[in-house]
Amino acid sequence: MKAKILTLAGALVALLLTLTSHAATASMHRGTTDDSNDTPVIGVVAGTSTTGHTVEWEKQQTADASTIAEEAGRGGADVILNGLTDGQTPTTIFSGQVTGDGPNELIKTTHRKKIQRELRDAIASARRGAPARGRVDVLSSIRHLADNLHALPHHPRTTEIVLFGSGLQNTPPLQLTDAATLADTKTTLEDLERQGMITDCRGWNVHMIGAVQTLDGPLDSLREVQLRELFRQLFQRCGGRLVEWSSDRLISFPGAGTEVATADWVKKRQVIVPLRAGVLFDGDSATLRPTARRDLDKPVAILTRTHATASAEVAGYAASVPGGSADKALALSWARARAVGKYLQTHGVSPSRLKIVGRGLEDPVASNRTEDGRQANRRVVITCTMH
Repeated sequence: MKAKILTLAGALVALLLTLTSHAATASMHRGTTDDSNDTPVIGVVAGTSTTGHTVEWEKQQTADASTIAEEAGRGGADVILNGLTDGQTPTTIFSGQVTGDGPNELIKTTHRKKIQRELRDAIASARRGAPARGRVDVLSSIRHLADNLHALPHHPRTTEIVLFGSGLQNTPPLQLTDAATLADTKTTLEDLERQGMITDCRGWNVHMIGAVQTLDGPLDSLREVQLRELFRQLFQRCGGRLVEWSSDRLISFPGAGTEVATADWVKKRQVIVPLRAGVLFDGDSATLRPTARRDLDKPVAILTRTHATASAEVAGYAASVPGGSADKALALSWARARAVGKYLQTHGVSPSRLKIVGRGLEDPVASNRTEDGRQANRRVVITCTMH
């Protein structure tokens, strides 16, 4: 009898130990799941490069890559690095958690540093190997990165995103090389949303580095702010924030979550369409080229359909050339503004809604010391104001 009691007691003890073990294991798994929800996530895209690979550029892109790798290792972050090749499908270059593994702290640290070096070199290589010319497809890049991030088993409240490369999309469905498309942010984003091209980016803190660099050099100041404003609103619309906009380097990482400033003309309810005179006119001529309608029909659409009650100022500008006459430049700027204004009128814009001005050499957007700068300064700017 005593033996039976001992046997039964032993069985009960064994059962209790088993149940305790299962409970501990379940608790451990629950803890792991909860912890994984706090694991930082970093997404990086090394897109189309339009910057020359100078020694200074090489140093800076290595420094940017090191900054990301160090931050990833500090928090044991999950990192996804995508590349965007010239006209091809985006590729995933690196995907993994930057953390150490091993039986002791020394081995864990050594392992973590090895992964950090691999990540740093992968980012630097992707930027260095990006095509210098060709297609820029930022939307596909963002969508591919979002798909990869959504596939992760955990989703922190904020995710740091770094987009390296030109932001001047020149592939369907978005042609930001078109002045009116870039200027009319509201209509452009509505078109993208109708086409299902705006992905879910909730919780993203987005850093855009080098987005102003184009195949023909950096954008002028107005188009740069227009491009920045378009991406600010795009990420705001899909649930994220554009927290950094830098021409050449990663300045603040991780981001503080403070959104970049809204462009002034958005507060004034304006759409500003800058058109290069070299696209509209020949040489010193004020006669519109037959091909000018390709660039003028969209401002016509803005003023006759999208914002049919808006008023518009059509302002001509000229460039300063050695030995040139300021009076001649002023006269040419007036004549070109009148030619554009007449086109708008003959295509349905009431003269009462238009103000035509010539500003000559005023308000240059680039240096007149170079031909590229002078080409940028020779322009006609259509400013539409909603009432």
